[in-house]
Amino acid sequence: MSKHSHEAHDDHNHSHVVDNLAAPIPIIEQHQHGNAFALPFVIILVFAAVEYFGGLFTHSLALMGDAGHMLSDAAALGMAWFASHHAIKAGAKQHKSGLTHLELVASTINCLLMLGVTVYIVVEAVERLKNPQNVAGFYVMWLAVLGVAVNLVVAKMLHHHGEAHGGHENLNHRAAFLHVLGDLLASVAALVAGAIIYFTGWLPADPILSLLICALILASTLKLANDIWRTLQNKQ
Repeated sequence: MSKHSHEAHDDHNHSHVVDNLAAPIPIIEQHQHGNAFALPFVIILVFAAVEYFGGLFTHSLALMGDAGHMLSDAAALGMAWFASHHAIKAGAKQHKSGLTHLELVASTINCLLMLGVTVYIVVEAVERLKNPQNVAGFYVMWLAVLGVAVNLVVAKMLHHHGEAHGGHENLNHRAAFLHVLGDLLASVAALVAGAIIYFTGWLPADPILSLLICALILASTLKLANDIWRTLQNKQ
């Protein structure tokens, strides 16, 4: 084989390698990525309703705040599910980061939901500090334990999927995962609040721990918002 033919052959092989590296995720892999949000979406949505009515029954702001955050979790997972399927059907144009336009919009909405929940909890917590309400600490504890268990299961599901598709992890997936981690902390706060009230009768524990978890949720939200901004800056 001549030197020219050999070089042409090498160039041809190199072209195949580059094409393979630049190729989009196979449709079956994208489909599995989208379906990874389906079961967590259903689990979170159902338990959000359970915690909301539990919060009304026990008069616990921590539980109602956790329910609100779980509802935003469900919205985040639902939008992630929709965005993934829409991207597959439409063959959506991607940025350099691998994000579709729709996924960027969904992630932005996720951030706004988290901010909305935070503001709501802060306003209610301040009111509760001024006018404490009786809280059924015992039931708050056990509902919060269930909340912790549910969030651990969902976080494990999302983390497992993230590891399996680490090379294709997107901002929308991270948004959903941060929602669940934030809600896990909220469930722990509700558990601690319920325990303090049950064993000591100190009612301010409920709004104080709600304010504490708001600070943690806000930190995660700001980090996610910064990631979205950087992605938009690098899209050209």
